[in-house]
Amino acid sequence: MQPIKITIDGKDIECKKEDNILNASLNAGIYIPSLCYHPDLPSFGACGLCAVEIDDSKEPVLACETAVKNNMQIITNSPNLKKIRQEKLARILINHPHACLVCAEKEGCAREPCSLNVPTSERCCVKLGDCELERVADYIGIPENTPRYKPKNLKKFEDNPYIIRDYNLCIGCSRCIRVCESVRGLKALGKLPESQELIDPSIFPEKLIESGCQFCGLCIQVCPTGALIDRMEKIKDQTPCQKNCPAEIDIPRFLRHISDGNFIEALITMYQSVPFPGTLGYVCNYPCESKCRRKELDDSVSIRILKRLAFEQTDGIKVNRIKKNSEKNVAIVGSGPAGLSCAFYLSKWGHNVTVFESKEKPGGMLRYGIPSFRLSKNILDKEIEIIKKIGVNIKLNKTVSSIDELQNNGFDAVFVGIGAQIGKKMGIAGEDDSRVFDALQFLSRVNNDITDNTIPKNKIKIGKNVAVIGGGNTAIDAARTALRLGSKITLFYRRSELEMPAYGEEVKEAKKEGIDFQFLTTPVTVHPDKSKLKIEFIKMKLGSKDQSGRPHPIPIQNSNYTLEFDNIVIAIGQEIGPFNGIKINQKGWPEYNPNNLSLGTGVYIGGDAIGPSSVVESISNGRKAAVNIHLFLGGNIEDTYKNKVKPLPVVSSKDDFIKKRTLIPILTGSNRLKSFQEIEIPLEKNKGIGEARRCFQCDLCLYLSNIPIPPVEIIDFSIENIKLIPDEAGVFTLFDKNKNIIEIKGTSNLRKTLEEKFDSNDKIKFFKYEEDQMYSKRESELLQQYIKKHGEMPTGGDELDDLF
Repeated sequence: MQPIKITIDGKDIECKKEDNILNASLNAGIYIPSLCYHPDLPSFGACGLCAVEIDDSKEPVLACETAVKNNMQIITNSPNLKKIRQEKLARILINHPHACLVCAEKEGCAREPCSLNVPTSERCCVKLGDCELERVADYIGIPENTPRYKPKNLKKFEDNPYIIRDYNLCIGCSRCIRVCESVRGLKALGKLPESQELIDPSIFPEKLIESGCQFCGLCIQVCPTGALIDRMEKIKDQTPCQKNCPAEIDIPRFLRHISDGNFIEALITMYQSVPFPGTLGYVCNYPCESKCRRKELDDSVSIRILKRLAFEQTDGIKVNRIKKNSEKNVAIVGSGPAGLSCAFYLSKWGHNVTVFESKEKPGGMLRYGIPSFRLSKNILDKEIEIIKKIGVNIKLNKTVSSIDELQNNGFDAVFVGIGAQIGKKMGIAGEDDSRVFDALQFLSRVNNDITDNTIPKNKIKIGKNVAVIGGGNTAIDAARTALRLGSKITLFYRRSELEMPAYGEEVKEAKKEGIDFQFLTTPVTVHPDKSKLKIEFIKMKLGSKDQSGRPHPIPIQNSNYTLEFDNIVIAIGQEIGPFNGIKINQKGWPEYNPNNLSLGTGVYIGGDAIGPSSVVESISNGRKAAVNIHLFLGGNIEDTYKNKVKPLPVVSSKDDFIKKRTLIPILTGSNRLKSFQEIEIPLEKNKGIGEARRCFQCDLCLYLSNIPIPPVEIIDFSIENIKLIPDEAGVFTLFDKNKNIIEIKGTSNLRKTLEEKFDSNDKIKFFKYEEDQMYSKRESELLQQYIKKHGEMPTGGDELDDLF
């Protein structure tokens, strides 16, 4: 299609036939003011600020409504246009508090108390300093004869946990209505009036939940004033659920595919971040759900169980290499979640990967540490097969004792994922008795002997009365495992239940199964005799917080008592075993670079080997290490990127959206203790789809186009331009190549200081300045404006922190 050729302010421009003047101008970098326009929304033309002059019209036209034509001549700035825009702006400001916008003391103002005693209802809102209306008003210029605002005293709506609606601040631009309809696919905020004029706020519904709002937040993002304010943390870069996921899974996209019944695409989304979607569907501790915004309305989306559903609803998935063979060889020591994740991505990115596993089956703690009633080993085996099919070579019963051994055998890089498989001792007398078990060894023996979820007969000898010591997940798993072997279990933990590191859901299920919990209790001595283990306990109380962030347990004098047990299972923590080539710090963990997980040149580490971690944290470690190994081997960072495509919203029915959280069905009754069968029953397909449709789809906000902002007069940072700056006091602002502010600085000599900056910082590409003898005060004002807008200091200038 032939481009349309037009001229804007004397500049020749090529544009598309379907463009209007406003789009064509903005695409060419020529700013035209507007408050009702948004790049992603249909034009409405109500504010009138985008008026321009064209060659074939006597009267100015609206740029947002006028299509381009070949050879069209357009003027965007003239005295007449300035007058028109100021008149239109004054009409808008009559219905919006604007005392602060015209106040001579607005910059750096703390707002409370007002030095001019302006009534609160006539002042600007909390967005002052980061307000689109304010920026446009500054660009156009507020006419001196603008009438004073008369408060409308409209009701302020706070009927939900997400949006504060103050229509006293509404300018009637209708962006919220248009984004709800054209982007979200709903009409929760009503319909546009037939005439293109600023709308009356009285048309908006009183209660959003009743109007069909699904709380995506799009309306807040496009509002040019403080009429719509997010009551929660603003969504930027990532949604709260994705941000709180250690593996940064694109959870909204995953849920969107589930809600469409597209389980293959849901799995593809998962495999961009993790190679164990099914496993995580069983044992993930789901930190994402704790940040789900839906939680504030009723309850979070059941994200974990939908991972399992996606895996169960497919016959598997084939993941292909994205690169040809790099001829680089990588050794992975250990086949746990970190090691296999690292192996999967390195193989996907084209490297030859060999995994060395000392045991007879791969999986590490997933296989040997997590009981089958929590994680189906069939699921684990299927996922490991997918990892092998992408090209990962797993060598079993192969012990590696040093890094040098691997490097001498031609491996270009090494990842150490050996876990922490040595149980910590309690450090008390009598714990070396053969009837005292280490929890990890106990779980490993049981898990290794179970076949088809059947309890092994006579292979695992354990008494009828067993004490488990500890409060983490390993302690809970050991207790529930021993229970299924026929023992009566008492679990002792030295702090209260509130401080237990074990997952709350697992503690809840353990209680249901009949495990007795004794809190604020710890053993001090074990007295073995021929028939029993007599354990002396002492009661504890909680003191001040220790290094773990939890209250420190303090023994209560004269509270000792003794109980008898057949066996003790100790689960008070793990530590890494000896491995030649790894330096251990004073805390007993490897010394490594936390930024890239490096132990040294070409050697990396992750998972439980660097400290206790959840399954999803270990998987995340593995992928992070894989990225750094790939770069070390000369790979491109682009290979490691996750695909991001602008999503199409799913419109849930009102019935689907207001449904309560779907819970995973669970085996009940005493039968579940007679085998190691999974206690969670597969979720029905339709229930899973319905659960996914409860998602707010907050990620839609991340794909909105940026709203055009008025230009800032900035100058190229060249020595020629700096020499034109006066030797006067003032404040300068420095920008990087993307015109992001990197420093704001006051100085007694602008030219001299800028010359020093020119010689010391090659990141500076642009600057602006203003002369001001009170430069310290002005610097503080500009910094306060920046912090109010961005929530942090500018990224450059170490000395800035000293100012606050």
